[in-house]
Amino acid sequence: MSRPAVRLTLDACEQALLQKISRQRSVPEEKQQRVLAVLLAATGLQNKEIAPRIGLNRTDVGKWRNRWSEQHQQWRDSDASLRPRMTARLVLLWLSDKKGRGRKERIVAEQRAKIAALSLETPEQNGLPVTHWTLEHLANVSVQRGIVDSISPVTVHRILKKTICRPTVGEVG
Repeated sequence: MSRPAVRLTLDACEQALLQKISRQRSVPEEKQQRVLAVLLAATGLQNKEIAPRIGLNRTDVGKWRNRWSEQHQQWRDSDASLRPRMTARLVLLWLSDKKGRGRKERIVAEQRAKIAALSLETPEQNGLPVTHWTLEHLANVSVQRGIVDSISPVTVHRILKKTICRPTVGEVG
């Protein structure tokens, strides 16, 4: 059985602010959906009732309901003389994605620098019977030298594109 949703209460000023944000064209659609989820949750609707109305799934509605509740409660519990005024910027900050999402970087800056430096050597210096590097050769030699455990030619290309094609300090373009 699922647990009951967090009850939200908004005063008149908070409700007016959220309604204003939900109508602003400059606010991205995903943030408008989150604001609408909070507004509808404050009316007492359940997540399963809110989800189809705003185009989110039930789990996401619950996530934004809970995020609002936590942030709003912290804000209310803080010293009234020190807490910031509730503004659209503050509300949108509360309803933003958390930092640290996504895949972590596997290849660090030192490894990228070594791969870029390797590309400046000749293939013959590395025992290859060719005169020009291919991305596949660079990937294989990077692994053979122990620069990285594994790397794709596409990743080598991205590294070279970012490091080799950038003008250096003092270089006039």
